[in-house]
Amino acid sequence: MRWRKLKQNINSQNPKTSEKATREAPLQFNSKQRFYYATFLERAKAQVIDTFMIYVPILYFLTYVVIGSAQEFRNSSWGPFLGVLIYAFLVALLMAFKGQTPGKKAYDLWVVRQNGKKVTFFFAFLRFFGFLISGLSLIGILLPIWRRDKKAFHDILFHTIVARKENEL
Repeated sequence: MRWRKLKQNINSQNPKTSEKATREAPLQFNSKQRFYYATFLERAKAQVIDTFMIYVPILYFLTYVVIGSAQEFRNSSWGPFLGVLIYAFLVALLMAFKGQTPGKKAYDLWVVRQNGKKVTFFFAFLRFFGFLISGLSLIGILLPIWRRDKKAFHDILFHTIVARKENEL
């Protein structure tokens, strides 16, 4: 509902406003800094960075230090589950204290609730498992391509926004 009002206000100011300008309307959390919805491509690149900086080292440590070999890791029923659980814990910890992971920091992205408040550890931990469900359906991860508010399925479920700060020139 708020998005429609925001869109109407923008269009009423300038009737020739393109849809891109409508999507680029700033989110008003506070008066100091302007935020915009993060694009699908920014989110995807941030996820790739997070995977290589956080998840791959966890899997390497579990495979060769804890379990002993790649063959034993593949045969293990608890190894992959433990890797995902540790990854979820670290991501939730980073989201709770910093509001962003290393990949999101690289693109100046922040995960916040719709009201602009930070997410808590438990909330971020649950959101991570919502992210896994979004990934299983694939359409849940691709939703930001089509939605104007750029939300994925797990963002809709947990009422969060992935926002980027205004670039200062």
